[in-house]
Amino acid sequence: MMSRTVTRQDIAAGLRAMGLQEGDGVMVHSSLSSMGYVEGGAPAVVEAFLEVLGPEGTLMVPTFTHSGTVYFDPLESPSRNGAITEAARRFPGAVRSLHPTHAVTVIGPDAEALVRDDLERGALGKNCAVDRLARRGGWVLLLGVDHQANSTIHIGEDYAGDPDRHKHWSPENPKRVILDHPEHGEIEVLLTSMMGSTVAFDRMDEALRARGQVTDGRIGEAKCQIMKGQNVIEATVAILKPIFSATQFRQGD
Repeated sequence: MMSRTVTRQDIAAGLRAMGLQEGDGVMVHSSLSSMGYVEGGAPAVVEAFLEVLGPEGTLMVPTFTHSGTVYFDPLESPSRNGAITEAARRFPGAVRSLHPTHAVTVIGPDAEALVRDDLERGALGKNCAVDRLARRGGWVLLLGVDHQANSTIHIGEDYAGDPDRHKHWSPENPKRVILDHPEHGEIEVLLTSMMGSTVAFDRMDEALRARGQVTDGRIGEAKCQIMKGQNVIEATVAILKPIFSATQFRQGD
């Protein structure tokens, strides 16, 4: 039996049913195929978000090229995070940050302020664009994906003092990437940290639900979850701090 067509109006209604409102900011991790057949494809999904958020709202998506990147052009390098993120990257007025491996794309009046200096903040580190959105009360929405795609957890790892952020690259052993800077042309960038993956990704759903900090929804065939970004960061710290502290204690014993 074929599933019914999902329209832009269906998507907007599903977002509002989960509590997303005009003026909100939201970081979206998504799978277009999870919804079934979407009329208008990925651009229609982006348009539905912008309809709900309104002219003062903020849509952020990951447009990462990931840690293997050796050359990054923020205006041309495609996102490796799915069709919806690529549609957002190409959307008129979208602003992409300059981080060579983990750039985000933002649509909204606060876009420039959110991505400013993102290059200097490390890969999904403290005070990067994702963290700034969370501290402004921004949401995280998982559309057809689970917490394994929830990049805000990496921010919490940094706040918790993840010792593995310099495991592969460090100030003493940096990764060199060529950035095609929109203003300065090709420049060499030294990356001195890169996050790994901790148990917080596996424990996040249980932790947030125990706190009553998740709202479930559905858009087409896709299961969705929405939560505050700051709650994700705080839950990550709560999960990891005891683990990191115990590890440091053993090392110093």
